[in-house]
Amino acid sequence: MKVIIIGAGIAGLATALMLEREGIRADLYEQSPEIRELGVGINVLPQAITELTRLGLLADLEAHGVRTRELVYFTRRGQEVWREFRGQFAGHDAPQFSIHRGRLQGLIARSVHERLGANRVHLNHRLIGYRNEGDSVMAEFTDASGRSLPPVRADLLIGADGIHSIIRAALHPDDGGIRWNGIQMWRGAVEWPAFEGGDTMIVAGDMKEKLVLYPIGAGASAATRLTNWVVCAQIGDASKPPPRREDWSRPGQLDEVLAHVARFRIP
Repeated sequence: MKVIIIGAGIAGLATALMLEREGIRADLYEQSPEIRELGVGINVLPQAITELTRLGLLADLEAHGVRTRELVYFTRRGQEVWREFRGQFAGHDAPQFSIHRGRLQGLIARSVHERLGANRVHLNHRLIGYRNEGDSVMAEFTDASGRSLPPVRADLLIGADGIHSIIRAALHPDDGGIRWNGIQMWRGAVEWPAFEGGDTMIVAGDMKEKLVLYPIGAGASAATRLTNWVVCAQIGDASKPPPRREDWSRPGQLDEVLAHVARFRIP
């Protein structure tokens, strides 16, 4: 059996490793010319860590992430609302990890190259369509310039091509796709003094404005952590389209976010 996976993000890469473990050949097709470690913080819950552990990635997770011990909710004025343990500290068999999303993707990608071989990841391949042909499927691609690339035949095609999935749109043409909920998020990561033991996640505010802080990796010293921050704010009507398409790496405007941050008083 030959499987082709569209998209070399976290889902596509992990799926390729799982198929390889079962003895099924998988090739990945990614539209970007390179796999870049984009994004900032991500929380990987125990059920996902269980799967990544089965793929032999626990040691890499330990090296790059933080075992999340506790989650604390505050009001915007710093009054504690709720505190709970997470992952193994809460009795799960597997931990919860907070980690830089790009580092997570990178460590899975390196494992794919080591176990499957670099020739199984095909970059600069943008899927433009596919068709079923009996017991097989034919996928059609172009490169970044729009030049046609040779089609690829396989027994199975798996779509892991993100929230603007071409495959999803083809399967569900009458669905308008994702819908904005009116909330904009500003995100970043910064070297910051460790707080609450250096392994705690904080969420403050309400459904209109929210501040999220959590460590995602070791800092330059034992007293600091690479710390993920998120500011969320309801800035629009959820019935209308978003002001601009989301983007991992587009710089935000400081004056836009500081007005929201100024309303928080967290210890």
